[in-house]
Amino acid sequence: MERLRRLLEQAREFIGSQFVPDERVADEPRADLQALFRTFLKVGSTGFGGGIAVIAQIRRLVVRDKRWLTENEFLDAVSLAQSLPGANAVNAITYIGLKTAGLRGALVAASSFILPSFVIMIALTVAHNYLHNLPDAQRVFQGFNAAVVGLIAATVVRLGKTAMQNQWHLEMGVATGFMLIFTNTSIAEVVLMAGIAGIFIHSFKNRMRQRVRQKVRKQRQGTARAAVAETQARQQAAELIDNPDELAGEYQVKASLPSDNAEAKESVTPKPASEEESVNGGPAPSVPARGNSGRLSAFAWPLLWLAAIPFLSKLLAVWQLVTIFLRIGSVTFGGGFVMIPQIEADVVDVQRWLTHQEFADGMAFGQITPGPVMITATFIGFKVAGIVGAVAATIAAFLPSFAMTVIAGTSLNRFRSNYLVQAFLSGISPAVVGMLAAAGVSLARSALSTTLSFGNIPVSFGLATLAFLLMLRARLNPVVIIFGSGAAQLVISRYLLAG
Repeated sequence: MERLRRLLEQAREFIGSQFVPDERVADEPRADLQALFRTFLKVGSTGFGGGIAVIAQIRRLVVRDKRWLTENEFLDAVSLAQSLPGANAVNAITYIGLKTAGLRGALVAASSFILPSFVIMIALTVAHNYLHNLPDAQRVFQGFNAAVVGLIAATVVRLGKTAMQNQWHLEMGVATGFMLIFTNTSIAEVVLMAGIAGIFIHSFKNRMRQRVRQKVRKQRQGTARAAVAETQARQQAAELIDNPDELAGEYQVKASLPSDNAEAKESVTPKPASEEESVNGGPAPSVPARGNSGRLSAFAWPLLWLAAIPFLSKLLAVWQLVTIFLRIGSVTFGGGFVMIPQIEADVVDVQRWLTHQEFADGMAFGQITPGPVMITATFIGFKVAGIVGAVAATIAAFLPSFAMTVIAGTSLNRFRSNYLVQAFLSGISPAVVGMLAAAGVSLARSALSTTLSFGNIPVSFGLATLAFLLMLRARLNPVVIIFGSGAAQLVISRYLLAG
């Protein structure tokens, strides 16, 4: 019997361990840093096709193969990534690293995912410096740019179907696109106005709902009170009919003395301020007089300043890059395409670091490289200040979303249940469609050229339309479409329209 009892207890423990849901200790690491680095370095090297394709690849590795997260936890990662600014894939990977190995895991996971695209973008930028003046290379780049315009247009259509659910969503998207295209409104201002509008609309809806509920509640309470009063009146009438002698003693007035419940106010005497000790300093130490070294420094300082001018100018450029991408990285809801108008305004129109064509080439490179489109910051940083500028611009572009993901990921339930946060994001969601439309228009102004035409149709416009249709209908990989457009532009301009 004792042996049978032990077998039953072991069987009960085994069955319980099989059917208990995935209970993990909150502080227990689920993956080491080396495994995170290898896994997401692989994803960053092969993550072509945009955010949706990369998210699907991450789910297969993290949920099915590695079993680091459950299905519900991965859905939390995706929903959090879409709610915050920055690249959705980077945000999701940051949350996965935070969930599996803490803050260091988040840093290792995000860095390993960005590293391959960073290296490839550096190589493409170096090649661009030598190839952009060649005629054939220019034709290929023009095909790349036309395809990117078509891909952005297809993305606007896809997001519009899901984000434009109500009338005010459509109005918000149209207003956002109009302000970014025809005015000098910045992305930060548009995001702030859209978020405030979302809070206002949700507050108005809630007030209307509360008023309707209060009205219904008052009607129900009035009906209930009338029913109770009618019942009491019938009972009193029945009692009076049964006992007519008690009619005279029915109404008695009972007076009660008012109780003195006034609370005396407590006088709060302020605490005496603590006396500060005065410190009497001694006389300043005397500075010994210098000899002839002052004359030498008078000649050395101008030479040092002249030698430091190139370094200071480069340092100033790096600082300007950091401030630009920190500001833009904080408000780029909806992915890297949203930041196109603001970056083009800062880098091309204000600072004049790049031409419009070079900027369009950088956006095309950001699309054909694996990983996030925001890696275009590496291209711009390298063009402006070399490898130091590339590193600084890349870190500044991804740092705000990384910090927000870590902060929101540590208190995910509070973030999701916060009314103001969700109302703010509900206003930004339809505005993202307008931002993408403005990005497409801004890129089309510099990317689509009318100098080369096939009949009466410019070649670049035709390639952009073809890329739009292929992306929307055929569901091809964006990299295939971009390289195909570049090859088509080269063939058409060099062979079909030669001479």
